[in-house]
Amino acid sequence: MISRLPTTLLVGLALLVIGCGQDKSPHSTGGLTKVRVQLNWFPEPEFGGLYAAHQLNLFRQAGLDVRLIKGGPSVPGSQMVAQGTVEFAVIAGPQLVTLRAQGGGATAVFATFQKYPRAIIVHDSSPFESLEQLWESDAKIMGNSGLAFMQWLEHCYGKPRATFVPYSGSMAPFIADRAQAMQCFATAEPLQLEIQGIATRTFLIADTNYNPYAGVIAVNDRFLKQHPELVSRFVNALRKGWRHYLDSPARTNQLLGQLNTDMTGPLMEQAAGVLPGFLESETTRRQALGWMEAQRWETLTNKMVELGELTPEGKAKAGTLFYNPPLVETAGPSAAGALQPDGANP
Repeated sequence: MISRLPTTLLVGLALLVIGCGQDKSPHSTGGLTKVRVQLNWFPEPEFGGLYAAHQLNLFRQAGLDVRLIKGGPSVPGSQMVAQGTVEFAVIAGPQLVTLRAQGGGATAVFATFQKYPRAIIVHDSSPFESLEQLWESDAKIMGNSGLAFMQWLEHCYGKPRATFVPYSGSMAPFIADRAQAMQCFATAEPLQLEIQGIATRTFLIADTNYNPYAGVIAVNDRFLKQHPELVSRFVNALRKGWRHYLDSPARTNQLLGQLNTDMTGPLMEQAAGVLPGFLESETTRRQALGWMEAQRWETLTNKMVELGELTPEGKAKAGTLFYNPPLVETAGPSAAGALQPDGANP
């Protein structure tokens, strides 16, 4: 499995897809409406609900022919969905805020990760008992100090005494202890290291009071306004897919293993096992998987202003960031009129 790197923008993007066709715009064929979903990484359990919904024909039962497009470290998914190159894309919560503040037209309709999965890991034998201790030490941290959550840690603990070394995507320096800590996804690298017999301890960024939504499914604003009922059908099918994956991931993991040979069966099994702790919350138990709350988005934008990542004017320009589609099997004709509550953009 390749570790996540900061996204850069490239021209001439090559798309790797699952599904049929290479059409440039959505259209109906055989009663199904074609839509595209741009992922922000390669097929992994963090997309298990999408692949389960595809594999089990839940999207087709909702009248949709969904094409899941593999991502990678250089795929500009946020720009693609804002421009309408794709109808949906998986992006990070802070990315969506920045995108909208810059005039991009995309709205969150599903938040996969209710708990932020970013983390920093150390070896189990490490003397560091907290992020603050690590931050104030002379350790080397493999990571990008410019990432939003790193800026948040600097806001919390001050300028780091620890030094940052480039994160090339290889865990070798950390394994060899040439770096004493490493940025990661809590649902990925720690599990891979555990399977290799390397014990680690994980410091979750969410435990420092920085907890944005992650794995956000964003939809192009124009598409949402033109097809609100279709968006509702997509999200409700996705909810079913995630429920099935969290309950019974084995079959979908076989598919993911075929699409991403870097992931072994045991690793996917472990990842699927820890996902409920990140995808389920009091909110999702009260409402539904992927459900979002206004206060969470407000907290994020306030923190981004506090960190200097967003101006008050940019926050105002970003406007309403999310929309929770109705909790129904298939949204009815009245869905267009439902685009006012809980975050629909005007």
